[in-house]
Amino acid sequence: MPNYNVFQTDPDNLRTLIYGQDSNGNNHIIATDSNGNLSVNVVSGTVNVGTIDSILNIGTVSNVLGATITAGTLTTVENVLGATITAGTLTTLLSGTINSVLGATITAGTLSSVTSISQKSFVESQILNNPVTTVLTPMAAVTTSHLGVYSFFVYNKGANAVLTQIQVSADGVNYYVDSQGLSIASGSTDVLVAARFLKYTRVAYQTTLGTSTIDVIFNAQGT
Repeated sequence: MPNYNVFQTDPDNLRTLIYGQDSNGNNHIIATDSNGNLSVNVVSGTVNVGTIDSILNIGTVSNVLGATITAGTLTTVENVLGATITAGTLTTLLSGTINSVLGATITAGTLSSVTSISQKSFVESQILNNPVTTVLTPMAAVTTSHLGVYSFFVYNKGANAVLTQIQVSADGVNYYVDSQGLSIASGSTDVLVAARFLKYTRVAYQTTLGTSTIDVIFNAQGT
């Protein structure tokens, strides 16, 4: 047939627009950003894999699974599963709470409340160069209600032996002597572990003669 090309010789002319159809059956051109990436607004549902560069004014994301959130604000999140949140702010999280954070890494942003972290987290605090006298003296209590395992590492860096004990409490006022530690000689260490579980746990210490100095390091792991 004269003047009729069966094959297209110019590939640029093969380019076409991509359309999507809404719930009413109307077609719309799918938009992209300046780099050609699809512009997607998540209204409700699950983001299984990928990166959310910016989230603005969405209602509820039911699940964020294996995703990376790099910027923006999440107004309501139900579950964050295997996700990485590197920036941004979580403002209202189901009455101020994320129900579940499983295998997630949160390196920046703001969380108002988290009730449980299933991936075991490590907690450490320390008091160094703490003076010890012959008077039994308790340290500040640690809230251990949310911890699975915990212990106190005690190093006697002073000249005289130090006696220790673990005390536990349910109300933070009245304490029970859970266990008596061994006498820690000068230059020696001991690890104190509570035998009973209560909301508050603390170490008390004293010397039998003279004064000494101890370092106390608390290590714990979440459930």
